[in-house]
Amino acid sequence: MHQNGTWPVLKNFKQLRLRNPFRHMTILSSFFTFPSHVTETGPVPVSVRGGHHLPAGRQVTVTDSHKSRHQFCKTALSLIAVCFILISFVLAFNSTAHASSRVKTNEPDLCFKCHEELKKNLSNEYTHFMFKQGKCGKCHNPHVSNIKGLMSDEINSLCLNCHKSLGNLLKKGNVHSVIKKGLCTDCHYAHSGKNKHLLVKPRNKLCWDCHENLREELKKDYVHPLFKEGACSSCHNSHVSKEENLLKSMPNKTCTKCHAPRCKAGKTSIAYITEPSDCTTCHTGHSSKNKGLLGPKGHISFLNQECEQCHNPILPDEDITTTIEGKKLCFSCHKRATFTQYIDDDLHVKDHKNPCILCHDHHASEKNNLTINETVLCLTCHESIEKKTTFMMKALKTKCAPVVDRKCFDCHMLKCSNERPLYFTGDTVFLCNRCHEAEHRISHPLGKGVIDPRNGQQITCLSCHSVHSARSDFMLTFDKKRTLCIQCHKKSY
Repeated sequence: MHQNGTWPVLKNFKQLRLRNPFRHMTILSSFFTFPSHVTETGPVPVSVRGGHHLPAGRQVTVTDSHKSRHQFCKTALSLIAVCFILISFVLAFNSTAHASSRVKTNEPDLCFKCHEELKKNLSNEYTHFMFKQGKCGKCHNPHVSNIKGLMSDEINSLCLNCHKSLGNLLKKGNVHSVIKKGLCTDCHYAHSGKNKHLLVKPRNKLCWDCHENLREELKKDYVHPLFKEGACSSCHNSHVSKEENLLKSMPNKTCTKCHAPRCKAGKTSIAYITEPSDCTTCHTGHSSKNKGLLGPKGHISFLNQECEQCHNPILPDEDITTTIEGKKLCFSCHKRATFTQYIDDDLHVKDHKNPCILCHDHHASEKNNLTINETVLCLTCHESIEKKTTFMMKALKTKCAPVVDRKCFDCHMLKCSNERPLYFTGDTVFLCNRCHEAEHRISHPLGKGVIDPRNGQQITCLSCHSVHSARSDFMLTFDKKRTLCIQCHKKSY
């Protein structure tokens, strides 16, 4: 209450921001406590409601309700005062604790007291900028972690926190399998190294660690010079690409950076036809037993350069045509009677003039059955499956190799059967058993005579597992501890 008999007006709570909590209590009391000379029926100099002054001579009668409000406010103020006192003590304690928790030396000098060998690595030719700046705490937790090396997060996540442009590309293109399955540190040092880009080995040796099988190709008669030198990054992107086989650009653009097309049919140049085409439909980028790096696998007539087996005579500057149009050309050699799995009205092929080339390359391929790289072919339409698979791979540790590598034809093949679901190339138990032989020895009963009570169908691996959209570890549709079992064994619970 002011000396002139008026009550203070609280305009905003900034007036309460004082260091002394007892001062807070005093100010708050002035807004809610009646003056000591007020009686039950006595006059009050002013109204306390909203801080507005009453006209001269106006009186306010204090009733029981006013007294009860007065008592309530006093109790509330007591609680508020206690809270302010406690907060003050907590803040004072924290500031003291903070002062006492200061480390003796700042990073990285503190870290180097134990990790002396890391300090020596600062002299390496190539050093990670975080390590060079001594920001150990950006990647490591100094006390505890669930990840080896006291990492503050998953290694790949840590790297992508800074390398955001790479992270954006990984969401849009074909990702290198080593990134899907492994860690950035499989190829790169985290601190420093002797190789550019902090590679753990020289670039021309690093790729062989995973692609050991390609060494055999160096023994073939014709080897591409860049492949022989181990200059993989001349043509391939090591992380992600929009092109198949992680090529840096479209195949024809990649090849023509070094040499113009020199393709011939007999003695006739067909470069005008092949220049905009995909070079890999006829040539391999690594090695071959055939001159011109044709193949490595292909139609015998093509590898022997007997184009007239399928094509009309090829003349300069004229279109190249086949002797027979469409699938009839293929069935002229590959007799229809031996391909009973072919289905004319299948959704995938019924609108194509020659459905055979939907999955097969008509000249050459890297595979014995001349199938194309199915990754792009299948995912062009099955985008929803790709999204589910990507989400599953991030969430679960267990992964199916053909799914991870997007090798759809390992399990599915168009026109294979009217009877098998999802175009499976064989019985689902057999398909899984090719890789999971050990698991099938101790598995839940499967196969003939074992019926799923939910649908009356034979129990297979897919009764419990989902290879594209699993919800639990081991690619199970439900948690194995209980939820999965009670889908069928409800009476047991």
